[in-house]
Amino acid sequence: MSNFVNYLFGTIAGGVNTYRGASGVSFIPDGKGGTIEIKGQDATWWGMNNREMQKKAYEFCYPVASVVDRLAEYDIAGKIEILRTEGKGKHDFATNSWAQNMNKLLAQPNPVQSWEQFRGQQIVYKKIFGFCPVLPLIPSGFTPDNAISMVNLPPWCFEPDPTMDYINQSNIEGYVKKYRFSILGKSFELNPKDVIILEDSFFQDEEAGFVLPQSRLVGLDMAISNICAAMEADNVLLKKRGPLGFISSEPQKDLAGAVPMDPKDKKALQDSLMQYGLSLSQYQYVISAAPARWNPMSYDVKQLGTKETIVAGEKAICHRYGFPYVLYEEIDATYANSASAAKSVYQNNIIPNSTKDLNKYNKFFKADDNKASIQNNFEDIAALQEDKLQQANAAKVLDDALAIEYSNNLITKNQWLTARGYDTVEDGDTYKAGAGTDPLAVKLGVGGTQSLIDLLANPALDAEAKKNGLVILFGMDPADAAKLVGDGSTPPPINPPVT
Repeated sequence: MSNFVNYLFGTIAGGVNTYRGASGVSFIPDGKGGTIEIKGQDATWWGMNNREMQKKAYEFCYPVASVVDRLAEYDIAGKIEILRTEGKGKHDFATNSWAQNMNKLLAQPNPVQSWEQFRGQQIVYKKIFGFCPVLPLIPSGFTPDNAISMVNLPPWCFEPDPTMDYINQSNIEGYVKKYRFSILGKSFELNPKDVIILEDSFFQDEEAGFVLPQSRLVGLDMAISNICAAMEADNVLLKKRGPLGFISSEPQKDLAGAVPMDPKDKKALQDSLMQYGLSLSQYQYVISAAPARWNPMSYDVKQLGTKETIVAGEKAICHRYGFPYVLYEEIDATYANSASAAKSVYQNNIIPNSTKDLNKYNKFFKADDNKASIQNNFEDIAALQEDKLQQANAAKVLDDALAIEYSNNLITKNQWLTARGYDTVEDGDTYKAGAGTDPLAVKLGVGGTQSLIDLLANPALDAEAKKNGLVILFGMDPADAAKLVGDGSTPPPINPPVT
């Protein structure tokens, strides 16, 4: 088995046991209770669709770990908040008992991890294996927000038991009978409704009964293998100075000329050549059993193209994970390019994926029932500050426009608040009419004021008719119109009394 691992990761990983401990199968089952034997050039390819190999990709292929760790670091830069979703104070911090319980749980999900450590581990698991199982530990008879802790379950120790009935299911139990989890010599069976599955990929794994997604590493087999091979070749060239030459037998002749090589000698030479190469486990010399001589070799190490191979593999990994190569490389990049790339990775990768995960938390912990929402706030991220300034400027422009409309009695106070996304207020469905700094007479002018006086002094109109006239013709507030009209028994004096 280690021979095969050498093919994908090189001899460094070859010495590591890849046994998963599942059902007594250490490699690929042959259908007869055994496993397929791996030998030489006939090795069966066991690629990145296997969780043990995905784990090794993170452990032994540094570009994979670099990209995944960077994505985790970008994500944990946000601030977890629990906000109100309804009523007065919408979008403010929630303070009810549910929010208090959740704040405590999220601050320290378990005794050995802070939120940043817990969330960072989730991102690594998701990006490497395609999913991360989260197990909240809830005391029997209590609601989810009373969970005492949460743990991320290692995906390589986690297996679903699918129902294999993919159609017409209304809940998770219709797809999965149970989850099996084995770790440190202990095995557990978990109810599907008690586990949160955070998903990274959108392509479901057929081998898992279409209930778990595939890893993004699937399809990167060759890129990872090439990087590991190129790195090992560079290491061998540095340690052993490359292929120096080989030792062969002295040429022999008989009366008829050169003696041809015996078939057995040819096979022996071929077998020897199979042991020659640039792996740490291979020889840099070929030795013949016959009388031999030294044959020096010259070799241009640039012809290997290891640097170009590594760069090509790194770019493939960056593309697969949606991480700009300019951020991975961190050299020969202008500040503008880096800032634009960082902004892009937040807007198109980090924030959408964080929102998707927190939606799973909100559903499991019944946030809607408690008129709250768990959110990740990235507003303080340096790469997004330009957008924050633009949003502030846009809000000011909108406020200025709404202020003009309100001052001209085109919208009510509540319409202004609604346009800005705020809650409405009591008695806010009124216009500004009469609330300005200028007296009404100044606004109406001489002609308008005289018309208002004539309306009030008209004996043919009762109090209700006069009030309606003030509201309809002069745009007055009904309460102000009622005060001006009075009860209608005595018309208000047109001129002050003469004393």
